[in-house]
Amino acid sequence: MATVLAMLCLQGARGLAEEWTSSNRTAAAPKGPRKEAVPAANKTPKPAVKSKVIESAAEVELVNGTGDIDQEGTCESSIKKYCKDVEAGESRLANCIFHEMMEEKKGNSEGEIPTECKKEVKSFLKKRTANINQDPALAKACKEDAGKFCKDLAVSTEPGKVITCLMDKKQDLMPKCKKMIVKRQMDAANTIDADAPLLEDCKEDLDTICSDVLEKRRQCLVDNRARVSWTCQSRLFKENAERSDDWRLSARLFQSCYNDKMRFCKDVEAGGSRVKDCLEDNREKSGFSSVCKEQVDKMIQARAQNFMLDHDLKTGCKEDIEKLCQYEKDIAKDLQTDDASVINCLQDFREELLTSSCKKQVHKTIQRDAADIRFNAPLLNACIDDRATFCKDVPPGDARVIRCLQDNRASLSFSCRATLFDQEVMMAESIDFQVPLKKACEAVLQKHCADVDHTHGLAIECLLDHTDDEATSTECKREIKHLQLKSSEDYRLNYRLQRACELDVDQLCPDACDKFSYDVCGGKVYQCLSDKESEIQSQVCKKELFRYQQQETKDYQLDKPLADSCKDDVKKFCSDIPKGDDFGRVHECLYDHIEELTDQCRVQEQKIQKLKAKDVRLQPGVMQACSEEISLVCKGIQPGNGRILDCLIANLESSDYSPACQEKTKKILAKQEKDFSLNYQLATSCRKNAKELCADKQGKGHRDAAVLNCLVENEPSLDDTCSSQVSKLLRNALWAYRPGAMLTSACDADANACKSQLKRPGKIGKIGLCLTQKMLNGKDLNADCKKLVVLAAPSESKAIFEENLTKSDIMEKLASFQKAAVEMTSNGLKLTGWVAFAGIGALSILLVAGAYFLYQRYNGNKRPYTMVMKQGDV
Repeated sequence: MATVLAMLCLQGARGLAEEWTSSNRTAAAPKGPRKEAVPAANKTPKPAVKSKVIESAAEVELVNGTGDIDQEGTCESSIKKYCKDVEAGESRLANCIFHEMMEEKKGNSEGEIPTECKKEVKSFLKKRTANINQDPALAKACKEDAGKFCKDLAVSTEPGKVITCLMDKKQDLMPKCKKMIVKRQMDAANTIDADAPLLEDCKEDLDTICSDVLEKRRQCLVDNRARVSWTCQSRLFKENAERSDDWRLSARLFQSCYNDKMRFCKDVEAGGSRVKDCLEDNREKSGFSSVCKEQVDKMIQARAQNFMLDHDLKTGCKEDIEKLCQYEKDIAKDLQTDDASVINCLQDFREELLTSSCKKQVHKTIQRDAADIRFNAPLLNACIDDRATFCKDVPPGDARVIRCLQDNRASLSFSCRATLFDQEVMMAESIDFQVPLKKACEAVLQKHCADVDHTHGLAIECLLDHTDDEATSTECKREIKHLQLKSSEDYRLNYRLQRACELDVDQLCPDACDKFSYDVCGGKVYQCLSDKESEIQSQVCKKELFRYQQQETKDYQLDKPLADSCKDDVKKFCSDIPKGDDFGRVHECLYDHIEELTDQCRVQEQKIQKLKAKDVRLQPGVMQACSEEISLVCKGIQPGNGRILDCLIANLESSDYSPACQEKTKKILAKQEKDFSLNYQLATSCRKNAKELCADKQGKGHRDAAVLNCLVENEPSLDDTCSSQVSKLLRNALWAYRPGAMLTSACDADANACKSQLKRPGKIGKIGLCLTQKMLNGKDLNADCKKLVVLAAPSESKAIFEENLTKSDIMEKLASFQKAAVEMTSNGLKLTGWVAFAGIGALSILLVAGAYFLYQRYNGNKRPYTMVMKQGDV
């Protein structure tokens, strides 16, 4: 017992002696910024402390027995300076000094932390991240989550295995654990020494590729990603994916964008990718730093390469990916590197997406694709060489490179051309994907289309409807024109028409263009649909086709077959007309020279003229000149089938017509007098008769009245509807008589005689009335002219010429004519149109019949008498 007591006394004396010696050394240490470390041989060994808070991780011996750096070691002076109120243990001192190291790195401190201290801190961090049990604070905070999510991990020496497991489950962790995991991720983002798994997987690469790099070793690996080992690449990708939700976990982004975050996203909470999204949304604003924008663009480009790096897409589309893109997901997971297949899959299935959150995120990915080729992985990869060849001096952003590729479409490689077209089809869907257009037309969109959905082409359609508004800027109109020119190249680039007409195209135009081809159709499908419009089943298709027809009749460039066929003709005959919205002036110019055009151009222009004859809305010049007249004299008449055009012609003599409208209407009538195909109702009603009776007059005869004259000659053989339409055209032609017109040339001599008798022979209706009066007064008319006058009469007035009528019949006819012929005005009654023609004829008959009636009465002839009037008798 005495021996044992003696030994205990000796050990206690030694302990006291060592404690004194240690404190004495501390007191005697020289003052200054740096203090020499106490030699290890002279330090009192600290008792070993074991740690196994987490069962699925190996048991460890805590560093310095406290799980912290040595407060009396190489960092003693720094601890006293920066961390004097920090209690040692559980990484608290290490965290404090590491924070100062980061501040020094940013230039926010005096930079007095000794190199040896920095090495000690980094060495500690490396040990801490190798095993969660070496990090007591993290282990305690995450014990419950580790037991829940990582309990099945086999205990191994793999660095950071449990910590990696917790990072994989970060979104499901309890708040206290999640907070600690984010802190450790931030440490790893700031120094590779706090990232044990990366150090392990990239050890050889660091020793070979980055051996001469001391500080930015992680960045060295990233910059040499193509050269590092597959294991290292996979680790880099995995960590980037794990850190995609928090901007603080990207050292470069955090350092480059801190000031911009405080300015533009001050109140935005970190996590959930919120700050990253905010920086992305504000990166084009004035005052946003270029250094931050560069890093944000790199972040977006990384997101575009793999969905795992896009936190919003990854979480928002989780359900859709599993159901629609599982195969692509498995490939991306196996590769754990750049692979945009999942994003491409989601974009391809954008119409079938299940969740609104995913639809929103996929829409955003396409929006990025459309704005910058760097964010469009498929196009970027397919067009590397083409971009270098054709667009090397074009800076990225605002769709500039994409437009450059479009302008050089014919010269692109097949893979680039095919990928470009595929992207264009997708971008046609939304105004959000038309970046320059949306930017240029922002004011119009806000004013007229604020409540219009941006998807399914609706906002684009709204914008097109306001193209000609006075408030629409020149820049906006220019961008609208660019969109129209591109969509005119292929119906698939017209989203609404392509969707509306899909079945009709399959049925009516299967050979017009291969819908699976990546080459543009050149307007062939548009033209096929127009040619077979009457056979189209879908009313929505007809509506969308009509919208396109309005565009192509307004600007010849939007009719691709015509623009290609008439390029030289336009240059030769119409060079003085500015390109763009010429309100159909180029088409009118070409028709004025129709006989001088090249054959291919003539065919195309003839098609357009026939199309325009169907609806006044396809004649922009007439709509511009006659808008008020249409609302006044054609009120209540539905447009289409030539009805408004007929109305304008029938009321040509109206005093409500402006000179401009009257001139346009006369020109329409002049076309109809030459070419029966340009009178829609006549051409439709007489198609059968023209084919049977005038087949040899077809072709060029369309334009020299040969078919019309043939129909006139065969009038007795015409169907009633055709005969009625021929009569109406003759009526209009005589009413607005033009000397030398091919249809009415038989009356030129008689009309010339009328001119010398009239005060205003050029006024609408004067010549026609004169010819009628001559006929009614029994004066000679050329037989052919007389025939035209009779054929021109409406069916009611024609009966007066042709039927055997009693006096009571005449009075009844006159009553009906008077009722039809009069129109109440503020000044009394007015006779209008051919009704006036017939009314004057009826009045002349009344005078003749009345005179004869009185003659019979005064001569005492009381017998009933039926006056017979035959054609030409009056």
